[in-house]
Amino acid sequence: MIIFMVKMMTEDKIVLPGDQVSTSEELLPGNGTYEEDGIIRATRIGTYIVDEQNRKAKVKPLTSTPVLIKRGDIILAKVGSVRSNMIIADVIHVTGKNRAISGDTNGTLRVSEISNGYIKDPSTEFAPGDIIRAKVTQVKPNIQLATKDRDLGVIKALCGKCRHALVRKDNILECNNCGYKEKRTTAIDYGDYDISKL
Repeated sequence: MIIFMVKMMTEDKIVLPGDQVSTSEELLPGNGTYEEDGIIRATRIGTYIVDEQNRKAKVKPLTSTPVLIKRGDIILAKVGSVRSNMIIADVIHVTGKNRAISGDTNGTLRVSEISNGYIKDPSTEFAPGDIIRAKVTQVKPNIQLATKDRDLGVIKALCGKCRHALVRKDNILECNNCGYKEKRTTAIDYGDYDISKL
């Protein structure tokens, strides 16, 4: 029998949606977190804190006063669905703005805006749950995104089989837990981004 030891994350660390913050053996899921297979994960970008009184893991949002998304903004978004010609993603953060987003947060990334090269099927480049960095190319009537620059694309992805974080190895992403390999359109700093500078 193999026993996995899970180290509890230190408090006051800035986390992304899907990041592991604790286990259900240590704490209960609180505001801004959820429990999945015994692991407590963040549901939003924010600061991880422990409610000692109630023994709950919480993620306090980084943001307070709402900010409007503008054309040219660099944003972080969570991929919700991948269709035949586009990706639908929920904008979760505007870089450089420590505030919540006001208004519509649903963004569309068309297949032609993914890369400078030819992409036939968006599902070969992105998967639901991926955290992406993208540029806002249009705000009205709806938010349009692009990931053509080298610093844009997936910055965090979870394994499609076991939900552990994928690690970049050469031009492929691999799960250190189960060995599953996946392809993504990644940002140049995939896995090395500094969340504290968001």
